[in-house]
Amino acid sequence: MDVKVALITGSGSGIGRIMAITFASAGYTVVVNDIVEDSGQQVLSEIQDKGGQGLFIRADVSDPVQVGRIFRGIEEKYGKIAVLVNNAGVPGPFSLIVDMADDTWHKTLSIHLTGTFYCLREAARRMIPHRFGRIINMASIAGILGTVGSAEYAAAKAGVINLTQTAAKELGGYQITVNAIAPGMVGTPTNLKLKEKGSPFIETAERGTPTHRITWPEEIADMALFLSSEAAGNINGQVIRMDGGAALEIGMDRFMKEFLSKKSPFIKSVGGD
Repeated sequence: MDVKVALITGSGSGIGRIMAITFASAGYTVVVNDIVEDSGQQVLSEIQDKGGQGLFIRADVSDPVQVGRIFRGIEEKYGKIAVLVNNAGVPGPFSLIVDMADDTWHKTLSIHLTGTFYCLREAARRMIPHRFGRIINMASIAGILGTVGSAEYAAAKAGVINLTQTAAKELGGYQITVNAIAPGMVGTPTNLKLKEKGSPFIETAERGTPTHRITWPEEIADMALFLSSEAAGNINGQVIRMDGGAALEIGMDRFMKEFLSKKSPFIKSVGGD
């Protein structure tokens, strides 16, 4: 019986961790990837403690050499890969475009967008001969609407969405589907801590969402698992918003603009509001 292998990048913490555990619970052999050794090994231990199978590969997805090493390691141990979830990302400091540092722009795009491209390319090269594959890219409603205070993140996620749609066109004929999940505010450990402290950032996000709540990582993991299933075999090139309808609201952008404008050195220097 074939081993179903799922690679989940950036799965040492947050949404990726929940995805790794969810896929393992569903019978997948999970390749945990992260740049932090201890975090990745901890997630692998959690999977194994629950009777699941997998391995951990430490690698930076923004480096094509390291990405190639991930996929060669999968080939050597398992032969082929069935699912790729491009989840790796980095948090960036909030800032207006006029205040943004070059390093912030380059680092965010190199991991969120370029890293997704490197992994998708390597997966496609290995999935095509087998005429099967499922690729899920983590996007964001920021990539659909833009978002005040995180231009580099929004631009990267917009690129991920376009890459998803192009790859879906190129790979669909090989029975390889490529889809994206676009969450709004997610209940990650960091955001939950902010929520407990009564953060106006989280409060505004919830108030500006028609469902009046954030999206849970478990919900995102379940969607990724569904998109990997036979039942989703003809879902291709889609961007699935999981935001409680937040993309219909603009309250968060209003809050961020006011908040960051008060802190912006540039706006202060020109006497703007």
